[in-house]
Amino acid sequence: MKTQGKYGVTATAAAQVLCEDVRNFSTRRRNILYLMHRYLVENGFYSSAESLKSEGRLSEEYELCDNIDLDGMYLEYASFFNMKFGKYPKILKKAGPKIKLEMGGKSQEKKESKEQPAKKPQNPEASVANWHLSVGAATAALSNEPLQIKKMETTTAVESNTQENACEIEHGHLGSDDNLFSSLDWQSLAELVKTSILQENIKLRWSDVCGNQRAIELIKEAVLTPIEFPQLFAHGLKPWRSLLLHGPPGSGKTLLAKALYSETQGQVTFFNITASIMVSKWRGESEKILRVLFHMAAKRAPSVIFLDEIESLTSKRDRATDHESSKRFKNELLQLLDGMEHTLNGVFVLASTNLPWDIDEAFLRRFEKKLLVQLPNEAERSCLISRLLGSSISLSPRLLEHLVEISNQFTGDEIRLACKEISMHRVRCATKIADRSTCPLKESQAAIEANVEKAFRQVRPLGQKLLAKHEQWQQENGS
Repeated sequence: MKTQGKYGVTATAAAQVLCEDVRNFSTRRRNILYLMHRYLVENGFYSSAESLKSEGRLSEEYELCDNIDLDGMYLEYASFFNMKFGKYPKILKKAGPKIKLEMGGKSQEKKESKEQPAKKPQNPEASVANWHLSVGAATAALSNEPLQIKKMETTTAVESNTQENACEIEHGHLGSDDNLFSSLDWQSLAELVKTSILQENIKLRWSDVCGNQRAIELIKEAVLTPIEFPQLFAHGLKPWRSLLLHGPPGSGKTLLAKALYSETQGQVTFFNITASIMVSKWRGESEKILRVLFHMAAKRAPSVIFLDEIESLTSKRDRATDHESSKRFKNELLQLLDGMEHTLNGVFVLASTNLPWDIDEAFLRRFEKKLLVQLPNEAERSCLISRLLGSSISLSPRLLEHLVEISNQFTGDEIRLACKEISMHRVRCATKIADRSTCPLKESQAAIEANVEKAFRQVRPLGQKLLAKHEQWQQENGS
């Protein structure tokens, strides 16, 4: 699309030319050489600048712009890195220890030769021979003489090794054993992933969940059974690695995840993954965050990765509207999920969705169990209503039976909202917000029952519309 305005076409053409220059390797190489040449001249390295000019074949045809120099680019990059990661980049690091080569059977001769003063080679052929002697490991191997490689212990090397052993990454493993976090960029991503680890004090038990016993049993088999009975999985049997929960909104999928976190707090590392953590505007960074997540989960095993509303991350890949970055992210997630059986032992992926039919088939295959979270039945609705309203009002058996009948096809969250409306009505009466004529200080039993019934009838169940579709999908794809 051409830019509107008097100079729109010219601006668009210039932008295209600049874009091609940035992507062209030869152009980038030429620009870097000119930047280096100016930096050498400005800092007094004139002979080096002349050598660079001759070897790089820099002509007088081009010259650098006034607002571009190597030092300014360095400062701009450092500022950008600090804004992105909250710290400045580390450009240089101490070099590793030097390697000493010794030929078998000739070490004594080398020691004697070192004691004598060094002499300069008389001709170029001698220098070439010395060069081959220093780096000719292949020649030594052919001559059947053992090649000994020794690490030269220096004070600097010893200090650096001590510092590396003392430096321990916060996720619980030594940096020497964890090559993934040796780079500063990966460490910054690891700090971002650590923010997804739940640290809250949630008081919730399995008994607080009404219904969904099948889902509770599967979650216990996958997470708690390997911890309590590890001997059962010592001969090749492996617990469930992934579970997909689907159902209408408000059916209790996230509540099951909260109960799992509360029951396993202190035993299992729980990663609560959201889109704000996984999605990044920088190219390739989302895939790195994903790999860091699974790597940290494996290092902190046993661990649980909870992906709520997973259809936003695992939609079908054949859509024309998908961006390239989205496709790369999905491919990376597919590879990590497929490799869990072999490398990511002790990691359990728990996912929930309201739209399982929007998930790509490749992701569905990688979920070992796919389970429908059902709506509460009559007994479960009666238990839930009694638990939510039993402390505020007295429920007669007739009224409780009537409320159970009204709440047919209600999700657990919709029953909670109806009970909350009843409690808020009593709060309004206590704080004298409502009119005295409609809200007396002491209501009769008939008025209380009428208000309770009114609160339940105000709720419009949404799960009823999607339940049939979820049941059909479970029959076709569930396990």
